Amino acid sequence: MNAIELFAGAGGLGMGVSFAGFKPIVVVEWDKWACDTIRENQSREYPLVKDWPLFEGDVREWIRDFSPKSISGGIDLVAGGPPCQPFSMGGKHKAHRDQRDMFPVAVEVVRKCQPRAFIIENVKGLTRSSFANYYQYILLQFEFPEVISKPDESWREHYERLQVVKTSAGRGAGAG
Repeated sequence: MNAIELFAGAGGLGMGVSFAGFKPIVVVEWDKWACDTIRENQSREYPLVKDWPLFEGDVREWIRDFSPKSISGGIDLVAGGPPCQPFSMGGKHKAHRDQRDMFPVAVEVVRKCQPRAFIIENVKGLTRSSFANYYQYILLQFEFPEVISKPDESWREHYERLQVVKTSAGRGAGAG
């Protein structure tokens, strides 16, 4: 089963995914030190990581050039943990206003790759009441990836449109 690992860090989630039987077609991480850890584990030929195709760079750069159609058998799983700092209790609590908010990128990858399943994890702080609307917005984007944000549409406007789609979905209406 083919998997894509985003925001891999030192590879903890990716190792779990590999242990579960998925074969990563790419492991994407921008942090040099985290990539060095993965490479060190590969050099020691640890079975779960030794064949990982590592992309050291920004997920946005990788997805721009990636063609899911080139993957025989399709993509079974997209997994990853977008940076937690925008939502962490110890951070500045900027959410969507933080340039490190990678949820839009995670949604773009799921939208483009159309995996059979995805696992996206983050910190508990994301579920705080101050982020409630943005958290619901993230969930709706994953539920309705075909409803793409329009040019110059704010996240709040897109969220309102997604809410209409969700409400209409129960009545058999289209994505709008």
